[in-house]
Amino acid sequence: MANRKRKTKSKEPSSRSEPGQPSLEPSAPSATTDPPLQWKPVARTIATVLILIYLFVVVIGPLSNPIASKYFSGPVARKLAPLHRILFLGHGYRFFGPDPGPTHRLVFRGVRNDGSKFEGFFPNRQNQQPRLLYHRWFMLSETLFVEHANQVNPDFLKNRQRAYEQQAARLASENRTNQLRQLKSDRDLELRYHQRASERIDLLANSVAKVLLERHDASSIELFSQERSIPFPEEVLDGLKLNSDQLLLPLNKIGELNADGYRAAKSTDPSSPEEGSN
Repeated sequence: MANRKRKTKSKEPSSRSEPGQPSLEPSAPSATTDPPLQWKPVARTIATVLILIYLFVVVIGPLSNPIASKYFSGPVARKLAPLHRILFLGHGYRFFGPDPGPTHRLVFRGVRNDGSKFEGFFPNRQNQQPRLLYHRWFMLSETLFVEHANQVNPDFLKNRQRAYEQQAARLASENRTNQLRQLKSDRDLELRYHQRASERIDLLANSVAKVLLERHDASSIELFSQERSIPFPEEVLDGLKLNSDQLLLPLNKIGELNADGYRAAKSTDPSSPEEGSN
């Protein structure tokens, strides 16, 4: 018999693999994850410096307001004032704590063009809503109080000038030129400070008076600052309200505006307002 050639079929790889044997089926490509973004050292350094500068600008605002150091926070804050205004970072957080102190309102009295008299004050929660608007008026009244309180009594200035002249004459007689030069420099700085303080309150009060004059169609108006003291805990327990008129102190006149222009007050007005509390 002729030998029959047995045809053998080539074995195809089975889709099933024996236990313990590696699979012959090609594996699907695994999803590759991109490595996290790595900053270069130069970029990381620049970002760190910018963040530190921004934090410094943020911190210098509350450090310079309301009581600033004349050797550090005050001069630095004056240099950064434009940046503070642009970024709205010049906040005085210390105004609200830990001891905010008494509040102050601005009282105005005027005469309208028809001859009738009027009186009012701000901030006023009844007239200024929402709360943010009331807060803005409150900040304005506090600023007016602070600027007015920083004004120096004319008698004090005269006494300071007299003391300066005596000390300068003594140093000149003793031929102490270095000390005399320093004394003159300190005196000039003090006079410039008083001059700038006087100009600030006059400009601010004049602007406020013009706005009130226009709003009330008035011919003249007077501005007063009034302090509302903080009651003692015992008074609150006895039923005294925080908005009680008993807590209002006498008025201090800031200035007046009429047809002749604005004129700063030369003396205080001890009278008290007739209108309600803020």
